[in-house]
Amino acid sequence: MLWEIFLGVGLIATLASPFPWRSLFGQEQMGDGLLYWLLIAIFALSNNLLLRQQPQLARSQLQGLVIGGVILAISIFPQTINWRIDYTATSGQLLRDNILASTIFQNQQPIGLYSHRGHASFVLAGVAVITLIGWRWRWICTRDAVIASILIIPALLLTQTRAGILAFLVAGVYWFYQSGINKKVARFILCAVLVALLFIGAVSSTRQLEALNQFNFDNTTKVLKQLTSDRLYLWELSARGISQRPLLGWGMNGFGTAYPHIINSHWLKITRLGEFTFDYQNSDGQRKTQALITVKAHNLILDTILSVGVLGLVVYLVLLGFCLWLVIKSPYQGIETVAVAYIVFTFTWFECAQFTYIVWWALSFFGISSVCEKITP
Repeated sequence: MLWEIFLGVGLIATLASPFPWRSLFGQEQMGDGLLYWLLIAIFALSNNLLLRQQPQLARSQLQGLVIGGVILAISIFPQTINWRIDYTATSGQLLRDNILASTIFQNQQPIGLYSHRGHASFVLAGVAVITLIGWRWRWICTRDAVIASILIIPALLLTQTRAGILAFLVAGVYWFYQSGINKKVARFILCAVLVALLFIGAVSSTRQLEALNQFNFDNTTKVLKQLTSDRLYLWELSARGISQRPLLGWGMNGFGTAYPHIINSHWLKITRLGEFTFDYQNSDGQRKTQALITVKAHNLILDTILSVGVLGLVVYLVLLGFCLWLVIKSPYQGIETVAVAYIVFTFTWFECAQFTYIVWWALSFFGISSVCEKITP
């Protein structure tokens, strides 16, 4: 029922959007349109039904995700040594000295098998947590869990993505608190937390933001911009977009749709919204093209309001909270740790078809106890 309500609100927001086709299909790299959310709903509900009928498949699914995470981790290491490796047909070819033919910049590496290192970082963080859960449930033996962790955690750190590292930290602490593990494992988790905190501090202090040098900001603003990689500007723009369409938003991929309408109030009309650019008609009647700085507000709450409004946000939070509650109350308590990592990650990031399915996979672990208890080897 909650899925139906959320999709219904999304449909209304899509029909009311200035660019309904964008709302339906989403941006090509994000894949975050209404169609995507329909597929996520089908995936989550059908997987739950499958696990109710065949609960033994849950173990295979978890092991498959861990194997995928290990493959992703292994793909990170060569890119750390040679940034020209991107695993595409044009791997090694350059557009410029610091840009690959696939349009990946040197400072964006390593990206693993994804289009952005941020996407890769969440998958690594999520799978690192899943590995711990699988080990705790005895679905993964200690040797395999150690090998996977030794590969995945360093790869996560090498992405230098603070949101992913912080998501793993918070989720790891949550898992440690609710699982009651022994002292040896606790020491391992503590060491991983300390190393990750050092990485976060190092990345935060060394990352250079051009905007900080171009404008005179007070010290507090500089610190906030540095810590959030200047997400504050995007959040300020988001507030403008929300004020114009608070109830139902701008349609799916809301920030990308709202941005051309809020960046300059003197433009007469937005005539086209592309994947990375948009066309507008200025006050002189001339048609011009400008780039989209991004298509996401980089905050789950803001992106949701911009897409489906306050009404959609309320439904989404109820849906997310209800699924969390069901999983926590089930015999599979612990798998909700993946959602904890996701919530932390999306405070300065966003939902994306490249990785969000992992969360809804974890949240489909409810109601299975009526068929079979947790499986042990």
